[in-house]
Amino acid sequence: MPKDTFYLTTPLYYTQGDPHIGHGYTSIAADVLARFHRVTGDGKVHFLTGTDEHAQKIADAATAIGKTPKQFVDDMLERWKAQWQALDISYDQIIRTTDADHKAAVQSIFARLRESGDIASGKYEGWYCRNDETFWVESKLIDGRCPNPECRRPVEWVSEDAWFFKQSRYRDRLIEHFRANPDWVRPQSAYNEMMAILEGGLEDLCVSRSAVSWGIPIPDEPGSTIYVWFDAICNYITAAGYPHDLARFEHLWPANVHLIGKEIARFHTIIWPAILMALGLPLPHLVFANGWITMGGIKMSKSLGNIVSAAELIERYSVDGVRYLLLSQATYGTDFSISDEQMVRRYNADLANDLGNLVQRTLSMLARYRDGKVPSPSRTSELARGFESARDGASTSLHALDFRGALGWIWGRVAELNLHVERTKPWELAKRGDDRALDDVLYELCEGVRWISALAYPFIPTTSEAIWRALAQDGLPGKFWERELQWAKLAAGTQTNVPPALFPRIEVQDAVS
Repeated sequence: MPKDTFYLTTPLYYTQGDPHIGHGYTSIAADVLARFHRVTGDGKVHFLTGTDEHAQKIADAATAIGKTPKQFVDDMLERWKAQWQALDISYDQIIRTTDADHKAAVQSIFARLRESGDIASGKYEGWYCRNDETFWVESKLIDGRCPNPECRRPVEWVSEDAWFFKQSRYRDRLIEHFRANPDWVRPQSAYNEMMAILEGGLEDLCVSRSAVSWGIPIPDEPGSTIYVWFDAICNYITAAGYPHDLARFEHLWPANVHLIGKEIARFHTIIWPAILMALGLPLPHLVFANGWITMGGIKMSKSLGNIVSAAELIERYSVDGVRYLLLSQATYGTDFSISDEQMVRRYNADLANDLGNLVQRTLSMLARYRDGKVPSPSRTSELARGFESARDGASTSLHALDFRGALGWIWGRVAELNLHVERTKPWELAKRGDDRALDDVLYELCEGVRWISALAYPFIPTTSEAIWRALAQDGLPGKFWERELQWAKLAAGTQTNVPPALFPRIEVQDAVS
């Protein structure tokens, strides 16, 4: 069977520490894409997320608190699930690198590459960073320490028999693929950085450890485990069924989008595609590296004590408020800074004042003047074309992972409806008894709010559903856009209700600094 499902993945989140809003940012972006594709096209989506649970530092962290590694990662998984639930992440599958199916699949992949000669034996001698689970050549070290700016920990000299993946074999093919597909790695800065690495040459990659027991055992080689990065990065195909359920695999692979953090771009755009080439499998269509959320321009870090949890932000701004604020803040793929003052200002302006007030005014006026029943319009609205353009613009933007651009199209319609209220002054139409004009205006406002509910659903699903229900609509907001988002589809006579305040205003002094 041919591929027929939009397959979307997040990175595997590392379970050594607690999740924070930087991880949540990637999950929210993935969730918006998943929800968008569920209400457009044929609606077939598979949204994969999961956890990376192997490596020596996991075993060390478990030992430090008197637990086995499996007990430790089981407990940590619940913390990640709690964040996903809190942020309303609608994943279809969680994969864990400790799953039995994944372990068997990775062992099969390792064996196949060993049989083909793409994995060969050798001896590794070099510098290893335990924190990053990364091998470094001496020329890359900074003052004898790990060159990763988030780490800078001491490295240790490792000398052991090992297995190497012959990624150098695939350098020319990778360069050819990059040049033939200039949009497959985004943003452009990530593409340029990876091309520079390829043009500088590739070394073969050590893919085994003899001194690390907490990992996937190498078949027929007691005491050795598969390198954690090789293990984890294969999750995208093992979750899809490879190599043991090829019928399922053919529906899903290749992935449409891998969402990752920019710090792991090399693993996903050089190592991973080389592995796929060695297996004879197609490459993912797009790898998109998101930027970092910073506090005062500094990336969040446990060691710096500037970590912000999703729970803190949700308590202050609500789930949908957090989702909107993060994705409207900057172009996806760039770094951006957050602060309480900045977020309160945007929350009040965009959510409390513009959207929340629009919905309350519209349905309150309908209740006051027409007992909450949608009237029959007497004409085709001039607003229709603008909403159709917004639908097409938001769709184009989301296909391009331009979340901020899509929100711009949607909030442009919010602004237009608010302006329409001020221009037409329904209260004056009611006062002078111009029922026909009042009916037209009330219908336009209700229909416009219905469209906004549908368009905003991928971003603020709980709020959109509340608006959709207030308009007495069934199913998911706008499912499917191609069918539901036609002007004048809101039936006359529909009995509506006024929902509670969608986004209660936040006073600046109430924000926690």
